[in-house]
Amino acid sequence: MWRLTNRTPYAAERCFARDEHGGEVWIVAVKGTFAIREGGRVEVAEHQDAVALTADYVGERGLSSLRCDADLVLTKPGTDVLVHGSAHAPGGVPAARVEVGLRCGPIEKRLVVFGDRVYRPGGVAMSDAQPFVTMPLRYERTFGGVDPVTGVRDPRNPIGVGFAEQAARLAGRPAPNIEAAPTSPRAAEEKRPAPTGVGALARDWSPRIAHAGTYDEAWEERRMPLLPLDFDARFFFSAPVDQQVPGGLREGTQVELLNMTPEGVLAFHLPKRRPCFRTFFGRHTVEHRARLHTVLVEPDARRVMVVWHTALPCQGKEHHLDRTLIWEKAHV
Repeated sequence: MWRLTNRTPYAAERCFARDEHGGEVWIVAVKGTFAIREGGRVEVAEHQDAVALTADYVGERGLSSLRCDADLVLTKPGTDVLVHGSAHAPGGVPAARVEVGLRCGPIEKRLVVFGDRVYRPGGVAMSDAQPFVTMPLRYERTFGGVDPVTGVRDPRNPIGVGFAEQAARLAGRPAPNIEAAPTSPRAAEEKRPAPTGVGALARDWSPRIAHAGTYDEAWEERRMPLLPLDFDARFFFSAPVDQQVPGGLREGTQVELLNMTPEGVLAFHLPKRRPCFRTFFGRHTVEHRARLHTVLVEPDARRVMVVWHTALPCQGKEHHLDRTLIWEKAHV
C-alpha cells in the first residue's frame, strides 16, 4: 500500500499532503542527477542524489546558505533555477573583480564578484579588493547580516555581511563580495543594496516568507492545521524572484553559465526526458503528468539535478491507493 514502483534510474519519494480545503493529495517527486560532460553533453550520473525530504544547508541550519529546499512540497507554480557553485577568475589568473552570469530560458542574470575587502572608517567606502582565483557564491558573502550593536537582522539575508542601522558601525568589518551587476535594476537601490545570489533562499527570509500567510489566533481557531486562507503557493519557490519561471521550464532548455568554471563558459541543455506516472486504486488506474519543479546546477561538480513533481488529489480514495508506477519518457 502507498508504494512506488520506480522503473527509472532516478531517485523517487512520495508522501500525502493536505490542500487548502483539507483534501488529501498524493505527492510524488522524482530527482534525476546528470553529469555534464565535455562539449555540454548531459548523461545520467552514476550516483543519483536522493529526493530532499528536508532543507539541505551547506553548514549549520539557519546559519549558512541553503543548498536546496525540500522536494516533496504541495505544489510550485513554475520552475526554480538554482546554482550552487563558485566564481572563477578567467584563465585562473587572480583578479580583484569577476563578472558571473546565468542564462536559462527567460532568465538572464549577472553578478559582480569582488575579492575580500573591508569597510573604511565611516562605514561607506571600502578598501581595495584582494585578488582571488575562486570565490564561493553563497549568501554569507553578499549583503545582509546582523547589526553588530543592536543585533537587528536583515530579514532578506540574515547570514550576510554589511548590514547595520548606522554605517559607522561597519568600520573594519568585511564588505560583501557579491553584488548585482551595474546593469541590473536592483543595483540602483538607493540606501541599502539588495542581497543578491544564485542559490536558494530559506523559508523564513524575505520576500519568501511574505507568501506563507497569516498564522494568528483566528487561524488557530478556524483553520489549523490547514494552510491559512492568504497562503500563496509562490512560498514554495526557493529561487530568487529573478530565477523563477512561472508556468515552468521545458525539458531541453539551454543553460549557460559564465565564469562559474575554470573554462569560463559552461553551456548545456537540460535533458529531454520526463517521468510518467500511473497510480493504482485497486482495479482503477489514473495517469498523471510530471511538472519540472527544480533545476539545480553544481558547476564545480559538473552536474545538474532535475526534480519532477506530480500532485494527485485523492480525497476519499487514499485508503484504496496501492502504488504508483513510474517510467521514463525520453526525447519529449
